[in-house]
Amino acid sequence: MADLSSLAGALAATSTQPTTAARERMLDAARAEFIAHGIARTSVATIAQCAGVSRPTLYRQCGDKDQIIAAVVQRDVIDFFARAKGAVDAFGSAEDRVTEAVVMGLRESREHPLVQALKTFETDSFTARLVDMDTPTYRAMLAIIATMFADDEYRPAMLERALDVALRIIATLLITPSPYVPTDNDDSARAFANRYLVPILRASR
Repeated sequence: MADLSSLAGALAATSTQPTTAARERMLDAARAEFIAHGIARTSVATIAQCAGVSRPTLYRQCGDKDQIIAAVVQRDVIDFFARAKGAVDAFGSAEDRVTEAVVMGLRESREHPLVQALKTFETDSFTARLVDMDTPTYRAMLAIIATMFADDEYRPAMLERALDVALRIIATLLITPSPYVPTDNDDSARAFANRYLVPILRASR
């Protein structure tokens, strides 16, 4: 299976900004401001001030605001899959590993501070970001995740197709939760994954 350095490399390939310790500190400052005040209310000047650098320095290291947002989200995505991979590796089959990753992902959507800030402050942009899946970063991430979960029964190409469908369903439920398909705790999320997403995996074969 692919490791998290592969995921990090694939995602980093979509960015033109090199990773440095100074850049990481600036992204930490940006993330803290996004969580505290929302993306729209956080200016580049505020991020620079909180990071203790000038705006030109912030721009050279991290790019414009859209690039800063993408970099902050990218880091959290990599962090999630680092933790998810460790949590699901004990499960034998691809179906079980994907199910547990979905459970963990839905838990993150309820508890993760950046996701909660997006829901609270950026309702419209949160929706747009969830449904905008035609991006190089999304496609690179999907391919690596599929490789991570692949086994003798499920080849990466199969999983990539199935995961794309599954993620689109999950995104829809995050935007408009359904009383008919609850996912508000680990047990209901696991039941949802087993009932609706595992058949999608099996159909990909």
